Formats: sequence, structure tokens, C-alpha cells
Amino acid sequence: MRIMVLAAAAALLTGGCDRFAKTPPVKPAPGLVALPCDAGNGPLRPHSRSYCVGQRHYVTAPARAGLAGAAEALMIHSPGTPVIYMEASWPLGRRPMPPHLSHGDGRQIDLALFYTDAKGAALPRPPTRSGFGAYEPPRRESERRCTGAEKRSARNDGKDPPADRTWRLDETRTAELVRLLSADRRVRRIFLEPHLKARLGFSNDPKVRFAGCQAARHDDHLHVDFF
Repeated sequence: MRIMVLAAAAALLTGGCDRFAKTPPVKPAPGLVALPCDAGNGPLRPHSRSYCVGQRHYVTAPARAGLAGAAEALMIHSPGTPVIYMEASWPLGRRPMPPHLSHGDGRQIDLALFYTDAKGAALPRPPTRSGFGAYEPPRRESERRCTGAEKRSARNDGKDPPADRTWRLDETRTAELVRLLSADRRVRRIFLEPHLKARLGFSNDPKVRFAGCQAARHDDHLHVDFF
């Protein structure tokens, strides 16, 4: 579950991930393995190499196997579509991994949603620099869960994109990725905003859950939690 600190997010979105370049190499804790770091090839890729440079790309071996399997299956379903990851865990095996409430032990990872341009053509990656922040808002305000007394704090929220944005959520590819992950016994839960859970057809899937209003929005990425 990821808690967004707006200042940190803004720095990342504007290229402020130079801090990652200063991260010295660390030997991973027992049980943690690295995800592939080639951002240009393969069915499983980082959105940016900065996540690897910052050593935030470590997971458990079962998690890596599950992600690789989902990525390979998605390539068959939607040729040319890789699974794109952002933050996983660092190599120390500790949790939480700031600015998250979790991550750190290799069992959690944030995956990008899929998008099209305004004409419906598939985009190769999220339309933001970090992979986060391309929110897909509810179609109706009544579908917004965190309002009133349960409204998210400013540090955990993000503004809806403008109606005339140049991109849209690709529901077909996103739903297929959720389906593949949910079908994997190694996956414990997937965090997704309630309005997207319903829209994508997972209302009766107990693995697809709401992270709560204390967490960052999950209509710009998937948080996947492995056993």
C-alpha cells in the first residue's frame, strides 16, 4: 500500500529521481531477487531505469515467477504489450519502504495500468514520467469512495486529469492483467479503486480490494501483494 508524499511525487515526476543514482549497491537479503531492468525489451520491464538504479526492484522468487508468468501470458493475449512495473522493494528485506506503508519485504509491487491515446490507439507506457499519476477518475461523482468524513488527506490524493486529456484508460488490457494476476495462487490481493473494480468486471473477485481512504489512489496503478 503506497502513501504518496506530494513533494516526493512532484520531484519524481519532474525528473527528481537523481537521488536514486546515489544509492550504493547493496547485497540483497536472503530470498530476494532482482526484476529485469531492461526498459526496452522483454515482457516484464521497469517504467524507468531509475527504479533499478535506486534498487527498488527486488521481490521474492515466487513473486518474480508470478510476474513473469503474467507478463508472458499478456504478451500472447495482447502482442507487444509488456507488464510495466514501478516500485517493488529494496534489497534490504525491511518494511515499510518509504514513502509506502508496505513494500520492503519483496512481496509487494506497483504495476502500471494501460492507456490509449484519445483516438483509441494503444500507448506503450503510462503518460507520466514516473508511471504514477495518470488517474482514471470515476465516471460519476457518486462512484467516488473517499468523500466527506472519509476524504483522503491532501498528501495521499491526486487531482483528476482534465476532461480533454490526450489519453484514456485501456480497459481491455488492464482488465486482462488483473485477471491473470488474480488467477495466480501466489497472489494474495490486488488493490484497485472501487469504481474501477466494478467497471473492469471484478465486483465478485475477493482478491481485488479497496486499499482504503488512508492510502494513495489506486486508479493510476495496481498494487499487487504476493504470499
